[in-house]
Amino acid sequence: MKKIASLLLTAAIILSLCACGGGKDTDGSRPSVTKENQAETEPARTDGGAGQVWGRSDEPMPAGRLFESGDFKFLDLGDQTAYALSYTGSDQEVVFPADVDGLSVTGIWSYALTDAGGPVRKVTLPASVKKIAYCALTKIGLTQIEVDVDNPYLRSVDGVLYSGDGKTLVCYPADHCSLTGLLKFELPDGVESVADGAFWYDYSLMVVEVGDGNGALKDVDGVVYSKDGKRIVWFPAGKPYTFYNIPDGVTDIAPYAFVCAKNITQFVFSADVENIPPTAFLNCTALKHLTVDENNKNYYSDEGKILYTKDKTELVFYPPSNPTTTFSFLDGMTKIGDYACFGCKFMYKAPVPEGVTEIGFDAFKYCDWLREADLPASLKRIGENAFADCRDLTLINFAGTAAEWEEIEKLPHWNSGATPEITVRCSDGEIVLPDA
Repeated sequence: MKKIASLLLTAAIILSLCACGGGKDTDGSRPSVTKENQAETEPARTDGGAGQVWGRSDEPMPAGRLFESGDFKFLDLGDQTAYALSYTGSDQEVVFPADVDGLSVTGIWSYALTDAGGPVRKVTLPASVKKIAYCALTKIGLTQIEVDVDNPYLRSVDGVLYSGDGKTLVCYPADHCSLTGLLKFELPDGVESVADGAFWYDYSLMVVEVGDGNGALKDVDGVVYSKDGKRIVWFPAGKPYTFYNIPDGVTDIAPYAFVCAKNITQFVFSADVENIPPTAFLNCTALKHLTVDENNKNYYSDEGKILYTKDKTELVFYPPSNPTTTFSFLDGMTKIGDYACFGCKFMYKAPVPEGVTEIGFDAFKYCDWLREADLPASLKRIGENAFADCRDLTLINFAGTAAEWEEIEKLPHWNSGATPEITVRCSDGEIVLPDA
């Protein structure tokens, strides 16, 4: 197994299929800021999530008082503690403070490095920090994370961030391979899980090796699986594969398992797979086909491309590089799921059929070509960020009346971000939505 992984790694290096530090977003800022980089994006945070040292993608920001100090923005939680929300300076080495204005800094919130004025290469965390939110330290160009030795909640091993007990890999810096000079990573034996988004923007890693002494995980040709082989945990994004066949016996795909796998154009799932979360494929910018065995009990793929639930009532995921400009949704659908059309490159028009009652959060987010959407009178709910950052969306054709449009439950920021002014054309008139 290890010989196969080594041969793959060597061949890939020789062919120069993947360069260390790859990816369009060379300065490490949030890619959604520019039109050219719109496909490389991050999912939204929504309600829910359990309190723990490493954050979940669906965890909401807590309430508090916002304030600034030096090059940092903070959130005063009202209990003598604060979270660091963002760093806005231009230092390549960022040291988060242990306290500010008499408050102990106990957490780093999501995307805290996004607004940095320049590349960030190294981050140092104080002993006080015990909460790392989802993608808190996501930044292209980051090579290492260090932690104060007195921190009982977190630890750093060779520049990689783990939970204090060493059981969870919290963050693998996006350009760590440029520090090590290797396109492979050896996972410590004590690691039992990988946090959501731990490998965001790591376009270079090609092989993860798991030692035989690890009781929870193993690797198969450099891909991380659960020890029993039933769950795919992490697929290194830099692998040169364009096609990946999910092996028989795999029943579960971890959230974010294939994030940023930039070379993959097709995944094939066996009849055994029971759980395929749409977040597994985010930032798979070349993906065109999701094919499911016809005997699978939970999922169906339309023409071997589009992923639906088996009963065809919910759209699960539409591959972002599917070249179809006007997508024909299946009749009988009642829901467009969370992230279902996230970051689709070529979708020009979205004719949502009558019968659909719900559009999930982030469902059409970052659909950069989307200019027009047909929404049915049956629609009852539009999720958070559902049409956020759709830069060309100017027209929604709603089959119901203006009064019915107003009755639809619209979650916060459903059309926020870079989305322009939108005209909603109802059966009895027009409503103009201001820039959100």
